[in-house]
Amino acid sequence: MNQADTAAYADNQELLQELRQIGDGMIERALLLRQLAEGPSFDQTETDDRLAALYRQASRRQTPSGQLQQQLTQQLAQLGSALQRRWDRLVRRSAASIRSQVFLPWVHLALLFQLSQRDQELLLCAFLAELDQRYHAILQAVSSDPDAADDGQGFTPLASAAVMLGGALADRIDMQQSLMSNAALRQWDLVELAGGSRLGALSGGYRLNAAIASYLLARAAPQLRLEQPLHDIDGRLELDQHLVEEVVKQQLSSFIARAATADDGHSSFMLHLQGPDLSLQESLCAASFRQIGMRCVRLDGKAVWQAYLNGQKNRAALATRLRLLCRDALLCNRVLVLVHCQWLSAQDSADDLLDEVCSTLFDSQRYLAALNGPARRLSDLAHQYGNHPVIPALIKSKTPDTQLRRRIWQRHLPASGFHPAEPELAQLVNSYLFTEQQILMALKEAASRRLLNPDAESDRELLLDACREQSHREQLSVAQEVKSAYRFDDIILPAKTKGWLQEVLQYAQNRHQVIENWGFDEKNQNSKNLCVLFYGPSGTGKTMAASIIANELNLGLYKIDLANIVSKYIGETEKHLAQLFDQAEAMNIVLFFDEAESLFSKRTETKDAHDRYANLQTGYLLQRIETYPGIVILSTNLLKNMDKAFTRRFKFMIEYPFPGAEQRLQLWRNAFPAATPLDAGLDLPLLAEKAALSGGNINNIAVSAAFLAAAQQQAVTQAHLLQATEREYHKLGKVFSLNDFSWGDDD
Repeated sequence: MNQADTAAYADNQELLQELRQIGDGMIERALLLRQLAEGPSFDQTETDDRLAALYRQASRRQTPSGQLQQQLTQQLAQLGSALQRRWDRLVRRSAASIRSQVFLPWVHLALLFQLSQRDQELLLCAFLAELDQRYHAILQAVSSDPDAADDGQGFTPLASAAVMLGGALADRIDMQQSLMSNAALRQWDLVELAGGSRLGALSGGYRLNAAIASYLLARAAPQLRLEQPLHDIDGRLELDQHLVEEVVKQQLSSFIARAATADDGHSSFMLHLQGPDLSLQESLCAASFRQIGMRCVRLDGKAVWQAYLNGQKNRAALATRLRLLCRDALLCNRVLVLVHCQWLSAQDSADDLLDEVCSTLFDSQRYLAALNGPARRLSDLAHQYGNHPVIPALIKSKTPDTQLRRRIWQRHLPASGFHPAEPELAQLVNSYLFTEQQILMALKEAASRRLLNPDAESDRELLLDACREQSHREQLSVAQEVKSAYRFDDIILPAKTKGWLQEVLQYAQNRHQVIENWGFDEKNQNSKNLCVLFYGPSGTGKTMAASIIANELNLGLYKIDLANIVSKYIGETEKHLAQLFDQAEAMNIVLFFDEAESLFSKRTETKDAHDRYANLQTGYLLQRIETYPGIVILSTNLLKNMDKAFTRRFKFMIEYPFPGAEQRLQLWRNAFPAATPLDAGLDLPLLAEKAALSGGNINNIAVSAAFLAAAQQQAVTQAHLLQATEREYHKLGKVFSLNDFSWGDDD
């Protein structure tokens, strides 16, 4: 064996030339076999055009003599041995090319789909016409099938392929098996049969798939697509450049190292990433697989579902399309990354596609990935797959902590053109529990606003407003946003109550430094949560105080509609609560539960299933509140009705007492905007002294009096206020007497 027989191919053209020489030998063998039965000896005329000579030979027909038969038989045996040596040489040189990292499409295809020599011989018969169109005429002439006339569709006659493979009964049987629908050549759509072809009778023909032909010629790689092309995932960052917990990067490195060095040759590896930032997970996935020379492409569950619908819910047709996608992913060295798995996990089992999609991917893909899929189910599907081992790895990332968020802001701020001072940066870091993608979106939004109106606002206000808008991108189905302009100085409260409210704000503003930087989270479970209870009579400022907390922190406030959450059906309430808290966590908002006594009332004795279920609902809600990383505010008018076991869980409990006369006077003075015309004879101290009303009632009276004055085209007078007060008393069920609203001798 000389050195040339074991050397790597220089390039794809050298391999194609060797395949062409093997093809020529297969055609010569076919001609010798036919000549044994009916044809002439080889044309020995010297010619520079080998294909022309083969065609002339294939077109002649006569019966050989006995002596010629003996010579042809000897030539046939010699040619068969020479052909096998050429195939062995191709195998050796292909292996050397792999070791030398010379990419050869033919070799890659054969290895991926485990094509036998017989499969490759059949592939070559169909491929010859792609190498040179003149082979097509030769193969048509070689055929003994009278129906194998050229139809212009480029099909290679089955009869020609059979005689080129050796012509014996065993060769024909092998050929038929290799072209069955479940064999590699047909299963992966490497070749296709002509309509009406019959394998048993060797009638009809087959041809190479057009995309495979282009691939083998190194002209074009297949385009990965279902109904629309699939897109590569951006993988510009190296794994260690990602701003994510170190443990996540370590786990990814371990997974890739294990998957790349597995020596069993038939295991599959499924990487399952979970976390709040889909863009980050995609980037981590791309960076991880790039370490082993693979690129990632996004397979959207919604697109799979749409293909299923457009195909009239034909599961077999969908499986065929997915197999072709898997074939092309293998040929292009792509890892399929399944996103939006929820589109495949339908509640109706008749339309649940996740099992079949995963099974199809497991069939062929050595590496695959899923992002934010159902963890337990994907793991079970991997372990239960029976054709070969599938090894799943679940890696979870969390919302960035304070230090990581600061690094993310610092990485992306310069490119956006914003340069906030340290206090402003601290506010952005501490107020918004954003992922990297959310931070990028907020910066882009702020930059767009500055571009359109550069002098309108300060950079600080632009950033804060953009962050607030980013928090509100999703809509909560069971909550309503409360919008107000109230700030801390607007609320009228007793000094003690206002001091407690100030402490809540300070806790919210500094909790990340204390909890994370100072390490209190290691000693106190759920210490990041801030759960506050406001209690006191109606109209004393509880809702206003909740708005103030949200506004001072530049966060959104959402009031929960309990009627849309609580359900009489078992499991539905928990489902609604889970959806609420999952969405709220992604939005980073303040949740406000009014009338909390309906949620945390004293637990009933467990007398029946309804009592047990009610207690389970309350327990689940409490669990979600305690683990929510944002701010939860609950208010109640009936503290005595709340279970003390629950009230102990709140970090702050603030009483909003009924206002006294001095506080009521402040409320009266703040009730009228500066533009409101007020009569000089208003006696607000009298109203504050005589009308025992809450702040909410006082605001109602002020608005009503203003409308009465406007109707009479007058300034607001004492008479207007007293008339409006009488109406408010009527709503409250209180008796109004005009005589009560005058100063007495004792006043």
